[in-house]
Amino acid sequence: MNKRERRELIIDCAKSLFVERGFHNVTVGDIIEKARIARSTFYAHFTSKDEIFSLLMDDFSETLRRSVLAINISRAGDGRQLASEIRSMTLGLIDTLEKNADLVRLLVTASQGSDSAFDRKIGDFYGGVLAAIRQLLWEGTADGNVKPLDPHIISYAILGSIKQVLIQWLVYEEISDIRGVMDDIIRYHLHGIATRVDSEAHEAAQAQIPDPVKGV
Repeated sequence: MNKRERRELIIDCAKSLFVERGFHNVTVGDIIEKARIARSTFYAHFTSKDEIFSLLMDDFSETLRRSVLAINISRAGDGRQLASEIRSMTLGLIDTLEKNADLVRLLVTASQGSDSAFDRKIGDFYGGVLAAIRQLLWEGTADGNVKPLDPHIISYAILGSIKQVLIQWLVYEEISDIRGVMDDIIRYHLHGIATRVDSEAHEAAQAQIPDPVKGV
């Protein structure tokens, strides 16, 4: 086994333990034992378990960011085309999540508040996802495909609802066919749940909303 292969082995073993036990319940000794390596070998590649976790999060964050930004809503015209465009590109996002299901489970169930470095890393990850969502919202607003709502607040709402769907799908397994329910999820995010919108109330509310901020 060469140096690169040994490094990948350590990362794989650490990731497996993080998912199985939770990051806070895993020690360097646990990783060494699972990888069947000497302690000196571990420290020849990494300074701590935190470094491995940071590496995993950075790689996954970039992969997920690219998948989110692949949803180019500026290509669509009317609402029907917008829904179709988002659906086709969301399939790619689902593929990414499935391929990294273990990391998704770790992220959506991560317990925060007891480790500032860990909390910052989780915060950085979600911050990157929020930034990608806001970019889509800004582009969609500029093209006239998205209503001029506050992109910061709406990005929180979108991420929060998606995170809960991921929990029900990958953790509790209450959603057996995520692709089968995807159309309902997309329709909800595009149109909400109301069957009819009070146009006067809607226009009055819109008048109180400032132009979208140009930046994250």
